[in-house]
Amino acid sequence: MTLPKEVEEKLEAVLDEWLENFDVTAKEARDFLNNLGIEPTLETLVGYSVGMLDSLVGGFIHSLYDRGMTPEEDDALVKLIKRKLPELKRKFTTFLREKGY
Repeated sequence: MTLPKEVEEKLEAVLDEWLENFDVTAKEARDFLNNLGIEPTLETLVGYSVGMLDSLVGGFIHSLYDRGMTPEEDDALVKLIKRKLPELKRKFTTFLREKGY
């Protein structure tokens, strides 16, 4: 089973909107990591963001279908995130450079 069509469409829309409003999300992620004492680097910001997406999608699947994600759904999520990863990395790199990191 791949991600349910409804979930995949919503996730794609959410990822696109998230990338469009990136500065707010990046600042919140940076501040959260700083509060934990973790340096906001490209790797930590990307890892944090991808982890959040995985948790949110897993929670969404659980609330809709009362189950966890299947391995096939996990693979579909990974493929979707990988498509957005180059833009995410580019935006975080620019954000860090502009903020003096």
